[in-house]
Amino acid sequence: MKKFKFLIKYGVKKRILRKSFLIANLVIAVLFVAIVNLPTIIGWFGNDDEQITNVNVDVYNQTAMLTFGEDLGNALNLPYEGYEFFVFEDMTQSFDEDAFWEAEDASDVSLIISGDLSNPEIAIYSKLPEYNQMMMNQIEILIINYQIAGYQSPMFETIMAPDYEDPENEAAISSLMSLLVIPLFILITMATQFVGVDIIEEKSTKAIETIIASVPAKLHFLSKIASSILFVLIQGALILVYGGIAALLGNLNAASSAVVPTGIDVHLLKFLGELLPNWPVVLIIALLFVIVGTLFYLVIAALFASMAVTQEDYQQFQSPLMLMLLGGFYITIFAPMVGGEGFMKIMAFVPIFTPIVAPVAFASGAMSLLEALIALVIMVLALIAALYIVSPVYKIAILSYDQTKFMKRIKSYFKKAFTKNKKEDIKINE
Repeated sequence: MKKFKFLIKYGVKKRILRKSFLIANLVIAVLFVAIVNLPTIIGWFGNDDEQITNVNVDVYNQTAMLTFGEDLGNALNLPYEGYEFFVFEDMTQSFDEDAFWEAEDASDVSLIISGDLSNPEIAIYSKLPEYNQMMMNQIEILIINYQIAGYQSPMFETIMAPDYEDPENEAAISSLMSLLVIPLFILITMATQFVGVDIIEEKSTKAIETIIASVPAKLHFLSKIASSILFVLIQGALILVYGGIAALLGNLNAASSAVVPTGIDVHLLKFLGELLPNWPVVLIIALLFVIVGTLFYLVIAALFASMAVTQEDYQQFQSPLMLMLLGGFYITIFAPMVGGEGFMKIMAFVPIFTPIVAPVAFASGAMSLLEALIALVIMVLALIAALYIVSPVYKIAILSYDQTKFMKRIKSYFKKAFTKNKKEDIKINE
């Protein structure tokens, strides 16, 4: 047990104290902060012509409160901004819906207010639907402040353009993909690379012969897996810290800026927090899949590394594994965009894709909690099966320097491992 603990501690220190770990985390931190604060960064570097400097609102008021448009404009335009972001204009002619949608230089929003002011009906025609909720909230507060007898809440109707595509859905997909897939992909890729490089280094320097002389091959194999999963947990905790720093920077920027109107999300974590009220459950499920899935990939990576002799050899061996990882990555990125939630759900039950696809499928609502737990159980069973199959092969391959062709070498190691196991079982029975 002391040797096992030593190997784990040595493996973790070896990874964390490397310059490559520090450089990689610096890059990850900058990348994560940039992704989380993408809306703010786009605002900084966007063209002035594309930025919204004000929202033109036409008010078609059919109630007795003639100053309604002016009062609403005063309520929405906060004094510290120094200018009217929402520009209101009371209209006298009747509303032409077709002209509103077709004219590019017309107003951005048209409010049709009808009925009695104590129980108004308000239709909102909007080319900028991200401001709709803010307006509805302020309209209700404004009418309450009029203290009208027999007041009832307004009845709102929001009308979008005929070819309207909800930007919140697109933002939701983009946010989910970037904030869940990228960290998962980074963690699993880094872990598999580290375990492979470690084993190859020991093999190429012949240090493995000294290690295996001191500890059993199975113990060496398990120590590599354990140290790698500890590294993943440490790296995962650092990514959570980077997320916290990114959110803090976004909030500080929003607090110091007078340009962004109240109610507009300034970083993706805030948006995701509103989009996913059950985010603690999503985070726990994602962590479980990361741990179990990474263990599964580590077992396969350790197997390929034990069969390899040089770094170039290992790169050739791990290519199929990396292709599977990329396959899961692309499924989660593109499947929701083309309406392939059903396909993504099916792939979430395939163990080789599960670690990356299942957390995103659950977070996006393609999978229920029960289905996610079933996928996790399947992943655990796949991990147990992989350990059972890989362990005897690792024992044979780790001390072998065979350089035959890829498939021939794999076939040879598997045949030797299970032939040896069969002979040992016969001896035990006798």
